[in-house]
Amino acid sequence: MSLNLAKKLFNPIINYFGSKKMERFTEEPIVIGGCGRSGTTLLLSILGAHPNIYSFSKEIGIFLEWRKKEDESDYLYYPRIDRLNRFVLMNKIPVEAKRWCEKTPGNIRNFDKILDYFDNRVKLINIIRDGRDIMLSKHPKKEDDYWVSPERWVNDVKAGLKFKDHPQVLTIKYEDLILNYHDLIVEICDFIDEDCPEEVYNWFEHTNVKKSKAWSHSAQKIHSKSIKKWEKEENKERVEEIMANDEVVDLLEQLNYL
Repeated sequence: MSLNLAKKLFNPIINYFGSKKMERFTEEPIVIGGCGRSGTTLLLSILGAHPNIYSFSKEIGIFLEWRKKEDESDYLYYPRIDRLNRFVLMNKIPVEAKRWCEKTPGNIRNFDKILDYFDNRVKLINIIRDGRDIMLSKHPKKEDDYWVSPERWVNDVKAGLKFKDHPQVLTIKYEDLILNYHDLIVEICDFIDEDCPEEVYNWFEHTNVKKSKAWSHSAQKIHSKSIKKWEKEENKERVEEIMANDEVVDLLEQLNYL
């Protein structure tokens, strides 16, 4: 049997049973976005410690591909819900989980479509981080390349800031998550209409997301070693390249990083 034929035969079955399993999630989903290396995985793991939330342990790119609707639906596009159904079907979901949480950095470029698709019945969290620290991260597969370019950071941050006043979108900073965890996690839980149980404060012990390709280690306690790496002497040349970009400087000033 060819792969294409197998997909045609089994995908409808997987979608059906996956969608039935999805019915256990009765509350608004939570979607995380932000420029790569901004802390999206950390936030996903933290929320995965909440008893009411099931965080998807890997990026499945639900909202990266959109197909145009051909009928008269209220929204024009729909995402890769088949990937969502497949992931849910193939994984064990705790009985108490009443909502799901997904993170893919590229979600930040599709907040408008996500809001339309869910008719605003969704909670979006945009996480921002000092671009100078982000642009120091080396690509894991290309040793001579940096993971995030100045252009990508500027474009992704600007895309998210368009929704900073939207009632269904919460914009936070990575640095606040690290340095002011207690207050910020209370704000996040209030935004998603959840209590803040003990599991959230000791998230690394309770999260269902203990490993990720974005990490070189398993989940561990929050520390501040990754903040202001740009101040180190060995990063001086790279930081000078970054700060030569006027758009980067303007955005850093706007975000009070300068």
